[in-house]
Amino acid sequence: MPIPSFASLVKKLGIDPDKILRKRKPTDLDEEDEVSPVKTPATPDIDTTNSVSAARALTGSTTFVDEFYFPSEVIGGMCPHIPGAEEETAWNAAAEACDSERVHIVWQAFDNRVWYLAVRSSELASHTSSWCPFAALLPGMKEAMTPPICYTYYGEEIATMMTVTDEGLHIYRGTNPIVRAKAERTARELGNAAIIDLIPDRIASFMPVPWYSVSLFENRARRILATASVVVSLSLTALAFLIWLLASLSLVTARQDLAESLARTQDKTLQLMNTAQNLRETPVRDALTKFSDLNEGLLDLNGYLEVYSIKGGRVRWRATVPSNVTADRINALGGKTIDTKAAGTVIGNQAQIDFEASGGDKK
Repeated sequence: MPIPSFASLVKKLGIDPDKILRKRKPTDLDEEDEVSPVKTPATPDIDTTNSVSAARALTGSTTFVDEFYFPSEVIGGMCPHIPGAEEETAWNAAAEACDSERVHIVWQAFDNRVWYLAVRSSELASHTSSWCPFAALLPGMKEAMTPPICYTYYGEEIATMMTVTDEGLHIYRGTNPIVRAKAERTARELGNAAIIDLIPDRIASFMPVPWYSVSLFENRARRILATASVVVSLSLTALAFLIWLLASLSLVTARQDLAESLARTQDKTLQLMNTAQNLRETPVRDALTKFSDLNEGLLDLNGYLEVYSIKGGRVRWRATVPSNVTADRINALGGKTIDTKAAGTVIGNQAQIDFEASGGDKK
């Protein structure tokens, strides 16, 4: 089971830790000869807009923090509060002060101002899970005291002081004696302002405020990328609509051409059918049919056709068949016996008989 810290035990017992600190001996206060009185916080328990809420809105959770750490180049400041643009305002001010696009920042919007702490991201490369206790003391935070006030932290070699007034926020670094003298002089200049020494037990009672890391360049690139994505999406949508429109027009035109081609084909087919029907009904076809029937009949009788003539719409013919062909078969051909010869019987139709009777045949 982990050993509870001094601050957590004091809270469980319901004892004011500041009273205990005032009763302790000066030798227990880490180079402090006197403890400055602590003023009652004037801010409400509920924090206003800050970097923690922005981190939760962006990632869904805050960064895990482990140990507190005072960066050697941490800076602090204050800038005007523009509702809805607190994050961008703090980033611009911090990036300009740090002279770097990549910064870690903690900010708090309070009293129509944005209070922030910032440090270059490279300085936190070896302390990725750390947090700065000064972040929990920005105006508007739960642990913050009423300004003007001085917060000091004395390390083994280097000390850090954050001074908060109504006009701004300043951070100083130096050796322990220099920072102590600077704090006392600043407190006197601010009308005997309180000096709060941040010892480990006091820091342990603070709510850790993690650093918030976003590059201004990355933020601009993200916005440009989002804008480009929207533009490209709209362009592709417009292009797709144009292609669809052209395809629809082409399809309508193709259907119209197909309908016209089908109509022309049907007309040509009907014309061909009519022509064929007309050819079937012509006298020539009938004449050819009669000639074919006569010729086939003669071949069946082993006869041969001598004369076949069409003149004035009248058909006359004469043929010779064997002598043994009966009159019934000759009549079936539509002919009559004209003469009998040694080669066979000469037959012909009535038109031929009339033609010969009129002297038309000289044979």
